[in-house]
Amino acid sequence: MSKYHVPRGLILVIDACLCLVALIFTFALINTTSNYLKEIDRVFLHFSIIFFIQLFAIIIFKSYLGIVRYTNLKDATKQIQSILFTVVSIFILNIVSVNMGENQIFPNSGAIIYGFIAFTFLFYYRIFIKQAFQIIHKNKSTKYVYILGTSLTDVAVAESINNDAQTEYKLAGFISDTGKLQKKRILTLPIFDINDLKATATHNTIVITGDKIKRYSSDNNKIIGTLLHKDFNIYKLPEIENWDENSILSNIKKVNLEDLLQRNPIRLNISKLHKIYNNKTILVTGAAGSIGSDIVRQLTRFNPKNIILLDQAETPLHSMSLELNNSYPNINYEKIIADVRNKKRLEFVFETFKPDVVFHGAAYKHVPMMECNAIEALDVNFRGTKHLVDLSHNFNVDRFVFVSTDKAVNPTNIMGASKRSAEIYVQSVSRKSTNKTTFITTRFGNVLGSNGSVIPYFRKQIENNGPVTVTHPEITRYFMTIDEACQLVLEAGAMGKGGEIFVFDMGKPVKILDLAHNMIRLSGFRPNVDIKIEFSGLRPGEKLYEELLADKENTQPTHHQKIMIAKATHNFDNSKIKLLEDLVVFIKNNNQNKSIKALKLLVPEFVNKSLLEQIEEGKSNAKVKA
Repeated sequence: MSKYHVPRGLILVIDACLCLVALIFTFALINTTSNYLKEIDRVFLHFSIIFFIQLFAIIIFKSYLGIVRYTNLKDATKQIQSILFTVVSIFILNIVSVNMGENQIFPNSGAIIYGFIAFTFLFYYRIFIKQAFQIIHKNKSTKYVYILGTSLTDVAVAESINNDAQTEYKLAGFISDTGKLQKKRILTLPIFDINDLKATATHNTIVITGDKIKRYSSDNNKIIGTLLHKDFNIYKLPEIENWDENSILSNIKKVNLEDLLQRNPIRLNISKLHKIYNNKTILVTGAAGSIGSDIVRQLTRFNPKNIILLDQAETPLHSMSLELNNSYPNINYEKIIADVRNKKRLEFVFETFKPDVVFHGAAYKHVPMMECNAIEALDVNFRGTKHLVDLSHNFNVDRFVFVSTDKAVNPTNIMGASKRSAEIYVQSVSRKSTNKTTFITTRFGNVLGSNGSVIPYFRKQIENNGPVTVTHPEITRYFMTIDEACQLVLEAGAMGKGGEIFVFDMGKPVKILDLAHNMIRLSGFRPNVDIKIEFSGLRPGEKLYEELLADKENTQPTHHQKIMIAKATHNFDNSKIKLLEDLVVFIKNNNQNKSIKALKLLVPEFVNKSLLEQIEEGKSNAKVKA
């Protein structure tokens, strides 16, 4: 026998023995009021008939299959069904026997008595085993938890916690999310109003069930924010049908920041995407990076002919190939070490594999680092993009999708300006009369959990007990999940007709200071009490407020509610073309000063704004929105 369960056959034998004992008790009880047992041969026959009917009922209704330590109302129902089947069968046999001129095989009153005794034995034996198991395996480190909500799902989760002897959690009560059920009880436990609840050393944990996290953390319903401010630890549970094991303990997970920033799921036009990407050779640059690797994962569902993974980082690319081998063994792919600055190497890739679609995600993206290495930012982000655009044009690639950034809008740093110059070049080539490639640009903000993003940085600082450094108390950023961003990139890549800049709905901007507070609280600490928050000042080229659309741009909707088209006002006259050509020459000659001068002429909105100007601009924008 296992430590945690016994064979179902043994449970069947135990149930049969308990029914046998119940039957003996009933026959003995009946004999005290009648001479029923005098005809011993007839009694033994009837006894055997009733026993085998009961055994048949146990097997038919499968009442022996339940795990004893998880006995609940459903198990009791199955016991009742098997007992009722036996009692009713006795009644029917009695009627048949009387009609044939014989005596009853067993008194009807005796059948009812047997039913009560048998059910008592079967059910309370299970309750006894359940209680004994919980006592033996009781977890000594108990955490008292509250269930947020009072729905049927919440009650079912509460029952599961009560029934799980291995869990360290013990129910303290329910929290009403409506405030209407105060002073009432569920499962004998009290229901609290969120405003009356206070965290203590032993009662400081909340469990949220199902998909309520998004609703409870929205702007209109800030329940989770309120609980975090009260210093509660918040845990989440998936829907019951998605639990992966019997133990509830294995399914309870700590709520993280990504959960709080979740948005409505994206609805993709799967049939259209399938037509665009199915059985195609697809080149993904930066394939080992955060965005590139997830684009590859998203593409696997469309069964491409071949995916060309191109990256200059050897170890991450190797890790990505191992993931594809393990998770997507049926996907054909090639791993190519290459630098987008090396046009000869890129030309070899295009000649060898002849891609139908190109997703260009390779880039230098760290703003302060690129401020110190401007020529490298331009070489990779502009000149590298130019190489891929030119080769896509020359090899008649069907679609070229450029992954840009919100920092390209009214850029105040080299990274953003280099991306904007790349956007301009993509659009200039798309307007050539000889062009047969659909060139598409996608633009979005910060991606949660991407390499070098603020969330892993804060998480590491919290693990080291702080301090958590925020550049400025007023700094805000747009955020979306990697999965969401890459799905929208694929959708925009399929809907583009050429030359568009697709802007994604990033939701509302998030204050980085609020983000830091929430991350500290989600880690079980108190901001500026357990872990200090310090302000380090804006870094070189850093904005207070990011934008998704430039002042001189407007947008128009698409069929997808989260994707808009930005219409740029750039006029691609000969002077602009000359600036693009000059910029390439200056970069190749490693002439940083001339490169930046050409960049400023090409991107006139590129201005290094002072902190004071950014604050005043942010206040002005807030008034306009209001």
